[in-house]
Amino acid sequence: MSADTAVSEVRSVLAAEGIEVAREPSDGSGRCLERLHGRHPLPRAEAAVRAAFARARSEYGWRTGPDMGAQTLTLAKGNWTVVAPLPGEAAQGLEVPVVMSMMCVDGGGTADGDGASAGPVPSSTAYGSAGGGG
Repeated sequence: MSADTAVSEVRSVLAAEGIEVAREPSDGSGRCLERLHGRHPLPRAEAAVRAAFARARSEYGWRTGPDMGAQTLTLAKGNWTVVAPLPGEAAQGLEVPVVMSMMCVDGGGTADGDGASAGPVPSSTAYGSAGGGG
């Protein structure tokens, strides 16, 4: 599956839950990495991310990806794996960061693989900076 298709599907399910994200494409040799980031108000942020992942499974055929612990959600489809740490805490009235890292094994751009993960996502790309910014 192409990067544009994978990103479009993930952005669509997030938008359906009220989460707007920006895309930060990264270039890599033999692998591809996409990063989606946005903000969502508490207390609904975690529920919105969970609902978006459920929607990806039911509407687009994504499946649950590799288990990365209770505080991380994953999806897999074709040659793509999506990793999203659950939103953390923020001060009252502030929005929390919502970050998705998408990795693929580049099989020529549009080839559908068997859904295998491209491997573990480095922690530096899985969540990014939780402080400041913005």
